[in-house]
Amino acid sequence: MKQVKWRVHPLVLALCAAGMTMSAGAVLASDAALLQEVEVAAETAAQERNAGNWSVGESRAATKTTTPLNELAQAVSVVSQAQIEAQMPRTIAQALDYAPGAYSGLFGNAMRYDYVALRGFADTSMANTTLDGMRLMSDAGSFSAFQIDPYFVERIDLVRGPISVLYGNAAPGGMVALMSKQPQMAKHSEIRLELGSHNTLGLGFDLAGGLSDTLSYRLTGLGREADSMQDHASEKRLVIMPQLMWLPSENTALLLQAYAQNDPEGGYHSGTPYEGSVIAHAGRKVSREFFDGEPNKDQFDREQRMLGYQFAHRFNTAWQVRQNVRYTNSDYVSKQFYQSGWSSDTELSRGYSFSKEELKGLAVDTRVQGTFATGALIHDVVAGLDYQGRKNTGFWGWGTVAGIDAFQPVYGNTTVSNIGKSNWVREFRQLGYYLQDQITLGAWRLTGGIRYDRAKTSTLDTDTQSKTEWDGGETSRRLGVLYLFDNGLAPYASYSESFDPSSNVDAAGKVLQPSRGTQWEVGVKYQPNSATMLTAALYDLQQKNVARMVPGQGHFESVGTVKSRGLELEGHLALSKQFNLQAAYTYSDMTIRNGEAQAEGKRPRQSPEQLASAWLNYTPVTGARIGVGARYIGKSYADLANTMTVPAVTLFDLSASFDLGAWQGQLKGASVQISANNLFDKNYVAACYGENYCYFGNERSVSTSIKYSW
Repeated sequence: MKQVKWRVHPLVLALCAAGMTMSAGAVLASDAALLQEVEVAAETAAQERNAGNWSVGESRAATKTTTPLNELAQAVSVVSQAQIEAQMPRTIAQALDYAPGAYSGLFGNAMRYDYVALRGFADTSMANTTLDGMRLMSDAGSFSAFQIDPYFVERIDLVRGPISVLYGNAAPGGMVALMSKQPQMAKHSEIRLELGSHNTLGLGFDLAGGLSDTLSYRLTGLGREADSMQDHASEKRLVIMPQLMWLPSENTALLLQAYAQNDPEGGYHSGTPYEGSVIAHAGRKVSREFFDGEPNKDQFDREQRMLGYQFAHRFNTAWQVRQNVRYTNSDYVSKQFYQSGWSSDTELSRGYSFSKEELKGLAVDTRVQGTFATGALIHDVVAGLDYQGRKNTGFWGWGTVAGIDAFQPVYGNTTVSNIGKSNWVREFRQLGYYLQDQITLGAWRLTGGIRYDRAKTSTLDTDTQSKTEWDGGETSRRLGVLYLFDNGLAPYASYSESFDPSSNVDAAGKVLQPSRGTQWEVGVKYQPNSATMLTAALYDLQQKNVARMVPGQGHFESVGTVKSRGLELEGHLALSKQFNLQAAYTYSDMTIRNGEAQAEGKRPRQSPEQLASAWLNYTPVTGARIGVGARYIGKSYADLANTMTVPAVTLFDLSASFDLGAWQGQLKGASVQISANNLFDKNYVAACYGENYCYFGNERSVSTSIKYSW
């Protein structure tokens, strides 16, 4: 098919759309109700902490509108700030350990990226995240992936299933939507000291309040360092996020946001062969503390910066316009010595990699939202135009070094041979037009959406000046229907599609074809009261043009088509005034089609068949909460032929919090939080990328947070 040339740069179109709305008399900003929503969310979070009830009744990400969960014809879960504070996850991925349909153990205890496989799809697991309604401009397939610290997050919406109709490029399994803590008029001052296992030491602060009748602010910061489970590896992080909200009128608001994060050390990020971790090699297993790199020679340094605004203007009670803009920039440098398989009964071969990347990205989302009636039909319409673009410049290098004894390692031989290097520029841009209508007809809820994207991806080898690219368009659709009974029962059915262009290349250096996903889903939701929410979802999901990176190399290999069918159950129940239960179960049946002969009809790697979790909160008295949790991770496979099984494991967690001011008036504002993960210190392998790369799960870790608020 002949490709259509773009006559106007997509960014120009996006900004023109903004200009047209401004010429109509609107200052595009985050809706004036945004401030009220944040204040209400903060108040609700405090109530949830005291009651141990973490349920949330609505989603702001699934439809780009605030919609009750029991009126969405789609599986959506929400992790509240109360749950994040109670469980004290170190990463966004860990915050999803008790949510259905999500698996965060793809690379074991690695902390550098938020790897989250949704509904079993792991190919873009570190690039399926949005922040405040816009995609983080991560470059999947490179090392330039953005990571937000959980301390800066108000809530996490886990939207499962294809979501391209509103967000453009997206993985078929769904999306992790983060909402940041934002300014509020009510004064909030907090300082938090964190101590824990692995010499963890952290200090955070969160300050918010009004500066005048029209201005409010929020300033959040964090510094933290810790050792890794593996020897000779550590983590360090510094983050600051200043924000300013301006409300010139009750109908107009402007939110300015900045985020700067520096990770000068990223901990451990390597694997161990299947023989030696899951099963014995020559009669022995490798210690989970084993470090295959070189002390003080391995390097990881990442800096990421974001600057943007959210604009909204409300014309009247029915119509409003919004625009969100974010510029992102990251710098990444790494050097790593890593094992590459057994060379004898005791020695592992090793390779060496070095890389440097600089990514610059821009995202613009402009949309109009309105409510109107046509006869008995009430419409809530969203029409928008968004642009996403990024340019990633860098190089990847490789070489070989002397092997290492896996049982009695001796370090210091760092002579690198067979050095190679590839310089490249990876670019991506996408312009999308979308329209969505949520229709209410009595007890019926109908949702329909359509989107057209024009996208272009390219990879330039700057050494040879050879360039490969893909340029094309795609239409994405979504349709859902739900019936809301008076007793809170809500059955639904839906169809949705995904579209995900890639800058990754195959062994021949050719840019991969975009992956495409389609899904049918049926389910039922039951919400008899605000404290109880039960959901069940059955889905049939297919992704075409799946590809995965070849370990230790810079290209990708085709997997083929992956089919995923599954069941997801979730429940939030107030068992009594003191007891609250949260539980989830996931079963997925995944198969590979049209792939390698050995993989035909088999299950993809890193995708457990079953996941189950339960968390029970007990609040014996006001100001005290004790919580216990259990997580079951089903078996998975390390190879395409499914002959190497990674066994199932059950883990237990514990959490307790105490409001000291509830018992001693002079301690008002002081609280203590204790959290323990993998309480019984289970030694296990979380997943395997292949037979040479299996990843140990986290050992037992205990964290204590001492917080003072005023």
